[in-house]
Amino acid sequence: MASRPLFIVGERDGGKSTTLIRLLSELPWRAMRTCGVLALANVGKTQYTLKDLGSKETRLALSCEPHDGWKRLGKFSYDEDAFNWANKRIIRSLPQAELAVFDEIGRLEMEGGGLAPSFAEALGRDGVLVAAVVRTPFVEAVKECFGIEAIDVIVCQRDENE
Repeated sequence: MASRPLFIVGERDGGKSTTLIRLLSELPWRAMRTCGVLALANVGKTQYTLKDLGSKETRLALSCEPHDGWKRLGKFSYDEDAFNWANKRIIRSLPQAELAVFDEIGRLEMEGGGLAPSFAEALGRDGVLVAAVVRTPFVEAVKECFGIEAIDVIVCQRDENE
């Protein structure tokens, strides 16, 4: 049976991705065979680039600016090709992985897009710990959408001094 996924949970701009990146640099996570992607934002959080943890390659995936051929979700345009690229990388790496990282799972994935294919695949893998960033309002909906009964949680709270 697959292990319970770990959700890194918090509000928008609450330090979820920062917490995930910190965890990846610490033992025992640093020693694990890892696959997955980080969603790296520019300073203004108007663009997000997916970074493959295996190859370190990146692809622009979300932007507040319109792009030809991209779809809309809320204030962002998103590139389905970038997410297809990321899903293929993750699924190809899962057989050798001990840890699968998803930054982040949200509305797009609950609609079947984004990282949904590789997230669902990883959840069903024995011996693979799944770690996912999920905004607080979406936790229960993500669990229901992907048939997750139980999770482990790290709750992030924004430091008022930042």
